[in-house]
Amino acid sequence: MVAGGKGARYACRALTPGDPGYPAKLRDLARPPAVFLAGAWRHDGPTVAVVGSRSPTDDGADFARELARDLARSGVAVISGLARGIDAAAHRGALEGGGASGAVLGTCLDETYPPEHRTLQDALASSLGLMSEIPPGRPATRATFATRNRLLAALSDLVVVVQGRAGSGALLTASEARRLARPLAAVPWDPREPLAEAPLALIRKGAAALIRGPADVMELLRPDIPVAPRAPSRAVASPHVTAALTAAEARLYRALRERPLPLEHLAVAASLSAAELGAALLALELQGLARRDAGGTARRTRSPRG
Repeated sequence: MVAGGKGARYACRALTPGDPGYPAKLRDLARPPAVFLAGAWRHDGPTVAVVGSRSPTDDGADFARELARDLARSGVAVISGLARGIDAAAHRGALEGGGASGAVLGTCLDETYPPEHRTLQDALASSLGLMSEIPPGRPATRATFATRNRLLAALSDLVVVVQGRAGSGALLTASEARRLARPLAAVPWDPREPLAEAPLALIRKGAAALIRGPADVMELLRPDIPVAPRAPSRAVASPHVTAALTAAEARLYRALRERPLPLEHLAVAASLSAAELGAALLALELQGLARRDAGGTARRTRSPRG
């Protein structure tokens, strides 16, 4: 059945558990809901949900993006909830990898939350697709954002918890994954990192397998499928690069990522004043090590000019 009237943002269809085309994995839920879909929602390979904090560390966001990118290159569809932080990083990584990514929303399909993810939501609608339990035009509530976690778990062949505190919403997805007998994995961060609480608790209890990267995920999914080669991470600056930099330039280079970061964020991360940041960024740009983007952001370049 087609849902959504004239002027609807996406071509949307409503499906109940008895309808042809209803996502088969959702029937594993105790009470499979009616859902509203935009996009294909068809994928021949495995599907992995990547979830975690809305306010991750830079390394956490980079890990989620790189993991999703490499999994996508190996034929894995990556799904998440379109939230800030880990969710968005995973979606973007999968799209960067040329693979499929889809989102289970806490709003109806024609709304976007957070608003700045509108372009990302449109890209996901054209990829694997969008899914929601909320009919078009119906407002979201706090509960609808929580209940989408069970859909994420049900749709997945594996759930990965990247970062989160002890009360993280990602643990709701993890709990539902365990109830549905879906494999669960988590990333082992430094135990002094507050956002390591959720993944380390899952690992310590034996509820989740420890993963270090895409090869570990693929081994859990299908040991016979090789993972695509992983590009070197730029999260840590190479000694031969920073050796020729001043102290301020080296601190800024280490704070930069391949994704754009606000200049205010970089100033705090590199312990630089606005004037010091401007001078250090200009020096890195002249050496081909950084690039200033629109909107008051900057990023590290992939290949320094020689």
